[in-house]
Amino acid sequence: MTTEAEAFKAKGNEALKAKNFDEAIKMYTEAIKLDASNHVLFSNRSAAYLMKGDAESALKDGEQCVSLKPDWPKSYSRHGAALHKLRRYEEAEKVYQAGLQQFPGDATLSSALKSVQDEARTAPPPAANPFGNIMARLATHPKFSTWIADPNIVAKIQMLQTNPNSIQMMLQDPSMREVLSAALGISFGGPPGAEDGASPMETDGAPPAAAAAKQPKPEPEPEPEPPRELTEEEQFAEETKAVRERGNAHYKKKEFQEALQCYDQVIERDPGQVSVLNNKAAVYMEMKDYDAAIKQCEEAVEKTKELRPTPFDVLAKIYVRWGKVYAKQKDLATALEYYAKAQMEFSTKETERLIKTTELEKRKADAKAYINPELAAEAKERGNTAFRAQDWGTAIREYEEAIKRDPSNPAYHNNLAATLCKVMDFQGAKKACEKALDLDEKYVKAWAKKGDIEFLQKEYHKAMESYQKGLGIDSENKMCREGLQKTMYQIQAGSSSGEVDKERAAHAMADPEIQRILTDPVVRQVIQDLGSSDPVAQQAGQRAMLDPGMSAKIQKLIAGGVLQTR
Repeated sequence: MTTEAEAFKAKGNEALKAKNFDEAIKMYTEAIKLDASNHVLFSNRSAAYLMKGDAESALKDGEQCVSLKPDWPKSYSRHGAALHKLRRYEEAEKVYQAGLQQFPGDATLSSALKSVQDEARTAPPPAANPFGNIMARLATHPKFSTWIADPNIVAKIQMLQTNPNSIQMMLQDPSMREVLSAALGISFGGPPGAEDGASPMETDGAPPAAAAAKQPKPEPEPEPEPPRELTEEEQFAEETKAVRERGNAHYKKKEFQEALQCYDQVIERDPGQVSVLNNKAAVYMEMKDYDAAIKQCEEAVEKTKELRPTPFDVLAKIYVRWGKVYAKQKDLATALEYYAKAQMEFSTKETERLIKTTELEKRKADAKAYINPELAAEAKERGNTAFRAQDWGTAIREYEEAIKRDPSNPAYHNNLAATLCKVMDFQGAKKACEKALDLDEKYVKAWAKKGDIEFLQKEYHKAMESYQKGLGIDSENKMCREGLQKTMYQIQAGSSSGEVDKERAAHAMADPEIQRILTDPVVRQVIQDLGSSDPVAQQAGQRAMLDPGMSAKIQKLIAGGVLQTR
């Protein structure tokens, strides 16, 4: 295939995956123009046509695929699938059987054949065409026997036979209305032949009413057919299947030795059933004999690759089993390698999910294996040295290394927060403080650092809370006391100046808690009463402030710069 044709094919594949069938067909068509001898292009375009619902076009490409590559099982799959869609069951069955003659035991063809046979058995019989014998009836009619020599009449009758739904159009023609009335014995808008005495045609010498009254005798129930005798090959296959099912039953009961014996018998009887070797690997895995399981997987892969055509879906299942053996031994890296091999052979959603979950497990396992408190303490000391030297980049790397080595130590997160503040990454610093407090909510240094960050961001109402929480744990903590004092000073200074700090107010208004307070109708009434010139209203507001909860809400609004005092 030329490079340009390969590019069109790739675009077609992408469009097909996205269910953009028209675009896929267009791309495959362009590729075919460049390489009309490539069977894969016709196969892919046949699939696109079928998904779009154009079974006729899919059939043409399927036939071309068989013509170009008769020694490829998918050619027969495409051809048969199109016939199946068109409900041409007999033809589809013959195509699948022809494919199985060349590729005995092919799973895809066998499954498709069974599907078409099942559907053919349950499909309703085609409806009888009421216009199928009109010509014969007209030939014996005294008046209309001469009409069938008229090419126009014959053409219209043939159209009806081909498409019975065109009857409404035919009834618009008086001549056809008269012909149909006579042939079918039905009046279409008036007695046919009223002018010349013509009468509806009788089919068996009896009036239509009498003919309709005749009831056919019920046919006797058919005798049940005796069961078909199996051939020697079929009998052997059934016996082999029974042995395999016994092995599966033993496996489910954890009777592992008995299961292995049954699976060995299956392989002796039919070496082509390589999937049984995968079953044996599963047994060894359950027995925790991982070396035997790996050896069995190796043998299964070798035997499967020897088969022609190669059952890639079975090969993929063996690789998945192989990966699971390594996963059981906690060797997740090797397990992922085998899962990837499985996807290369036969991609499935199940294996894709397995890869994602194993990757997640591996990341967790790697992080856990990396933990070492002693090395974490060394990294922290290196970080402290860099911090004192104002080498902020090195300090951040060392503190992050300390966290990886010992993620449960809140001090490392707090040190990282202090360093991130130096590079003006206040959001990252705040997250580091919150992580430290998640690990130890009584870690006062983290409350002090969190308050400092909120103070720098002019979120005074939050800073005040953080310092107060720190003092609630250690009332003598110098950092929290000094932080609270400077915060209260800034709040009072802002209130006494009479000027609105827009940045501070914007930060406060973005706080969901401030928003909830402002939408509380009781709070809004208290604010209105306190600001009123009416003495009665002022007294009501002052009484409301005696409530600790209400007082705290009003103070939070003042601290946030949302509410000004005079």
